[in-house]
Amino acid sequence: MTTSGHRLIVTAPSETEIRVERDFDAPVDLVFDCYTKPEYVARWLTGPEGWSFSKCEIDLSIGGEYRYEWTGPDDAFLGLTGEFHEIDRPDQLVSTEVFDDEEAMGPMLVTIQFSALVEKTKMTQVILFESRAARDAAAASGMTDGLGMSLDSLDRLLGELQPR
Repeated sequence: MTTSGHRLIVTAPSETEIRVERDFDAPVDLVFDCYTKPEYVARWLTGPEGWSFSKCEIDLSIGGEYRYEWTGPDDAFLGLTGEFHEIDRPDQLVSTEVFDDEEAMGPMLVTIQFSALVEKTKMTQVILFESRAARDAAAASGMTDGLGMSLDSLDRLLGELQPR
């Protein structure tokens, strides 16, 4: 999958993991901020066409929680709650996430690494599921397609936030 001139690489390195990689033309501090500041997250993590981000709360501390909610066509609703386990600014975030409708996927351990490259940042996200069935349910749900769309939105936001 190619997005905004950057490849979105999605792999399954084990029976219980999904790994997502993408580069951004922005400094690592700014990419980290866009993942951790509500005023930025609300501008890029919007979901597919017809959906809107209706709640974005982030307590960026160890044990702190975050809450995201989306609304969609025909009164559709999606909610997600997370808890931070590690925060190493600007290099890494580790959290547990669970969707409100957790039956299919269950809790997920999400590790996001931000690596500074020359005038770029490489983002690597590893999602660890409780089982292969949970990983497969996530893949079948279109979760990585939605993430790809959101990362395209993040790329556009990063372009807006940087001086030209």
